[in-house]
Amino acid sequence: MSEIKMISIPENELESLLDRVCRKAIREAFAEQEDEFLNIKQICDRISGLSWYTFKNLAKEKRLVSVNGKYSLKAVKDAMRSE
Repeated sequence: MSEIKMISIPENELESLLDRVCRKAIREAFAEQEDEFLNIKQICDRISGLSWYTFKNLAKEKRLVSVNGKYSLKAVKDAMRSE
């Protein structure tokens, strides 16, 4: 039978740890899909003719999911194709 241990950790350290682990998991999931996780400026730089204003309208209309202000490049391209 496995041994159970209790640890004590301050709340802010636990929050920081969980945040790092979740960010890493998201990055790895996108890497497996051959996708990139970029902020709005980076997306606008990658897609010619896409402005910040146009992107915000597209994100609102297509309900693109933002994780800490970053979006899936693949999801943005797919949303643009469906217009």
